Amino acid sequence: MIRIDGSYGEGGGQILRYAACFAAATSEKVEVYNIRAKRPNPGLRPQHLAVLNIMQRVFGGQVINAKVGSTRVIFEFGSSIADKVAYNVGTAGSVTLILQSIVPAIAARKARLDIRLIGGTDVKWSPTTDYMNYAYRTLAQKFGVDLSLKVVRRGYYPKGGGIIDVHIETHGLRSLSIVKKGKVDKVVIRSVVSNLPRHISTRQINKAKEIISEAGLENLIEVEEELPGPSGAMGPGVSLLVVGRNSEYKIFSGGDSIGEKGKPAEEVGREAADRFLEWYNSGAAIDIFQSDMIIPYIAFAGGGEYTAPRYTAHMESALYVMKEVLGLNYEVTKLNDIYNIKIF
Repeated sequence: MIRIDGSYGEGGGQILRYAACFAAATSEKVEVYNIRAKRPNPGLRPQHLAVLNIMQRVFGGQVINAKVGSTRVIFEFGSSIADKVAYNVGTAGSVTLILQSIVPAIAARKARLDIRLIGGTDVKWSPTTDYMNYAYRTLAQKFGVDLSLKVVRRGYYPKGGGIIDVHIETHGLRSLSIVKKGKVDKVVIRSVVSNLPRHISTRQINKAKEIISEAGLENLIEVEEELPGPSGAMGPGVSLLVVGRNSEYKIFSGGDSIGEKGKPAEEVGREAADRFLEWYNSGAAIDIFQSDMIIPYIAFAGGGEYTAPRYTAHMESALYVMKEVLGLNYEVTKLNDIYNIKIF
């Protein structure tokens, strides 16, 4: 049995999610202990249980000691994979964080899955569904994953109730390195404002356009606007995505921002634009959010390398779990102002 220290590094839920991903891909028996030991409320929270429950639903096998507050859990997922699954996370638990565990594991097993997830589609501390549709999907496709994501209904904090339909299929992962930024040939600003006045969308778009234009990219901007009503979203909610396409790999990178009560639309626009510019100005191939999401794909493909604007705690967590479960090594090197990560 492989033992993973849940307090390693930042000691957050990301370690558990990656441990579940690598365990499902390999059918290894894994114990995670000291779960979220550094957090004010240590142990499993409902959103972490949702990840384990859905992984068990998809892959079979058993999960031991899975309950709220547990600081130790053991899982050994099965070898059979369901073709079609539906799962309700409950309230506003993030559906996109669940996808980060499921998609690479399905890809590693050269399988296919149609899954409907119900929960929070665009919530704090997790990527929005639009980020997943642009940045995550194009990254996964580069490795050979046929991934599609349809938002049936948006779900926000605290109600949740959003619905996404996802198709995952692959016949094997390609080994490749993603190290060049390449020329950016398109910048997408995508605004979603649900059950709220349209001027909020206009204001956050205009602020993002202003900041991107100051960087000399005004001729590359394409604006998308979605304004769901009661049938398209559970309650009010706001998000903004700003991503650019790396012409070298046809991958979108950048960042997003979530609106909340008391947060001006202009701040949402600035936050998303600044996250895009952190990647754009860095010279790295992918953004800081993709820089931990890419690790399972490179690992399951047998190795490779990539460049990122920063070396984040999430990257460190993913690399730690990868080494413990798969036995692969890695090397992190700073080159000027960016980081090169090699997995072998």
